[in-house]
Amino acid sequence: MLDEGIDSKARAAAVRWARWRLGPLGFADLITRVDTSVLHYGRLVTRYAVRTGTWAEEAYAGGANTGWRSWTAAPLRLETLDLWSASPEALAEQSSHLTSCDPCQGAGQVTCPICDGSLRADCSGCGGSGQRMSRARKNYRMVNCSDCRGKGTKKCLRCSKGLVVCDPCRGSGTLRRWVQVTTAQRTLVRAWPDPKALSAHPGLLEDSPRALQWQGSQALASMEHPGPLPDTKLGEEAQSAGFPSARASLEPELEPLRGRILSQTLDVFESPSATVCFEFAGRTGFVHLLGRDLKPTQACDTWSFHKRFWALLGMAVAGFFGVPFLGAAFTGRHAFYDEPSQSGLAVLAILGLWPGTWWWTATWLRRRRTGGAKSPARWHDRIGIGLTSVCALVLAGCFLFIRPSVSELTRLTAEGQLREAGLHADLLEARGESSPAYVEARNAFVLARLPGMDNRSAIALIDHYAGSRNGTAPLEAERWKLREAWAHAALTRGEEGPAEAELAALSTDRAPASVMDGLRAKLEDTRIAKGKSALEKGDLAEAIQVLSRIQARTLVSERPEPLITQAYLRQEHACPARDVRCRASALHDAVAIDTGETARTALASFRSAELTRMEQAVTHAGGLGASLRELRSADEDASVLLSVLEGDAEVTAARATLLERKEALLRNRFALNEPVEVAQALLGPSGLELQRSDVFRVVDAPSGTLTYLFVGQGTTRGLYVTTPEHGQKGLSPTALQEAAKRFTGQEFSAKDLVHSGKGVAHVPARLGRHAALLGWHDDTLVEAQIGRVEP
Repeated sequence: MLDEGIDSKARAAAVRWARWRLGPLGFADLITRVDTSVLHYGRLVTRYAVRTGTWAEEAYAGGANTGWRSWTAAPLRLETLDLWSASPEALAEQSSHLTSCDPCQGAGQVTCPICDGSLRADCSGCGGSGQRMSRARKNYRMVNCSDCRGKGTKKCLRCSKGLVVCDPCRGSGTLRRWVQVTTAQRTLVRAWPDPKALSAHPGLLEDSPRALQWQGSQALASMEHPGPLPDTKLGEEAQSAGFPSARASLEPELEPLRGRILSQTLDVFESPSATVCFEFAGRTGFVHLLGRDLKPTQACDTWSFHKRFWALLGMAVAGFFGVPFLGAAFTGRHAFYDEPSQSGLAVLAILGLWPGTWWWTATWLRRRRTGGAKSPARWHDRIGIGLTSVCALVLAGCFLFIRPSVSELTRLTAEGQLREAGLHADLLEARGESSPAYVEARNAFVLARLPGMDNRSAIALIDHYAGSRNGTAPLEAERWKLREAWAHAALTRGEEGPAEAELAALSTDRAPASVMDGLRAKLEDTRIAKGKSALEKGDLAEAIQVLSRIQARTLVSERPEPLITQAYLRQEHACPARDVRCRASALHDAVAIDTGETARTALASFRSAELTRMEQAVTHAGGLGASLRELRSADEDASVLLSVLEGDAEVTAARATLLERKEALLRNRFALNEPVEVAQALLGPSGLELQRSDVFRVVDAPSGTLTYLFVGQGTTRGLYVTTPEHGQKGLSPTALQEAAKRFTGQEFSAKDLVHSGKGVAHVPARLGRHAALLGWHDDTLVEAQIGRVEP
């Protein structure tokens, strides 16, 4: 049955098969051998039926039961029942029997599902809420339901005493049960020896007559038998095709009591077949062909094709991401390489690497054999490696040989192509080029680039190239000129800050002293002019601030010291008459700036006047309060003078005299029944806190007390002592004695601090020449009033 040219037909069919599976070009060269034979095969079509049984039930309505079992007999088990032992109708009649109803347990009644046995069901009119929407006269509001009268429930009308008739048994309590059998017919088609190798035969695995009419094979035998096909009916064709040994795997798996084979049909065929073996990508593979046209079947090994597909896809993806990476690696080194004239050839080489490596990978996979061997190369196998090598060499040459040059920098500068020249100069500078030719070309480029640039940009350009300090003298000289011009422009506008910044930068750049001194002199003269203008306007603080910023006083046209002294003296005259700190500070600063006689004379006159005032405070002949006020004021002024005129012996002695006079006036005096000044002097400047016009709170009161001084007509009249927790905690007698001792110099007698009684009481007492009143609550001391207290 084999044709003479079946070998060549099989190779051609395998090539077509590989083409449709994206196989490699020249697949015919990869074929190692072709195995041809006449294949005997067949199929078994089995038609079978499967029965399933379930219990069916209905309410028993009386009458005779014709079943072979009554409801009192043992139950029938479906698992052991042969469903093919009789017809479904006969099995139903034979298995019919009576049984008790499970839902009602044979009672015939169940609990009502509506009211759950409570005899009250939800009202259908309001849904159980008790209210419904009223639409009377279009007045939409919620009203009580008229059906249930707002209760939400009403009598259940379905049940009787909470019970209803059982639906399954319809109140009889008994069911008739029987076996209900259903039959399903099915068809199973299986082929041997290998279903995948027979997939080219149309209709073979279907219950279709076209399988017998396929021109690619020859039908040897076809036999059909009701029920299982007996071995005695198998012909020689089935025997030779190997049906007996494969029969067990072809027939369906049926349960003994449920399934039955209705009929079986056996078809046997013979057809030419070929197995084409090949080697590809280091693996062996095969494809099985069937029929006179040698159609490919599903029996094939295509793993090498998948391997090739994923390898080429990986190379394509790697190239997709690799091309931008290589391009950025070349052009990203410097702006010089980003120019089209420099990067064009490199980009073409990078783009050529992508298809070159892809082709090279495809060639390597096609030529690879098992065991590490390779198939002979063809002319187009050299395209991939050739393109890859050429592109790699070109790219390497671009990396090595495309670079800036001094000669090109000189030529571009001479031709006026300064942007392109800047790329060369910038990259040469970054590489640390220091040859004399480069220094000359760089300086020429920078000097040619400066015209037309603004001052700041020009300085930034010079700073970029002058950092190497290699032959940068012309550039630094040009930078000095630019900074000097910027500083002069700033001074013309009256801006000191930019000019001072440029002077600092010129100092850092080691500019000549003549340039620095000229700018500094102009800056200081500008400050002199500003200071004079501020003096004329009377803005003394501004004048002092501007004139004090003058650093090089030897370069100015007019010395600033007399002007600053004049400003301080005028500031002293502007101070308030009794603002000692303002006047003393102004005069002291004036003397520190200029040691001339004018400032010294003014300071000496001011100092003498203050010393005279201190002497008058010591000999003040007024009352005690007035004397203490004068002494306190003079002491404050003396403290201010000493803070300004540090170490002044006469002022120190005068202050000591003031303190001695103050101590003499306060000797043997206490804060109560004295002028307020005595209390302020004894308690210190922060010892009293004004609460209202006639009441002071003692800040540094004895521990555990809250103390107030009451004042009238400038004299302390009374003392009030209690606790911070007044009304919650009693006053300690020890704390009260301490307060009395501090403010009056007297103490209460022990009998005054003892009280027996109930309720609130104010007990009079004596404290020397002061009358007192002690407040008690039961036997707890609450407060004490000494002198005239008006709480």
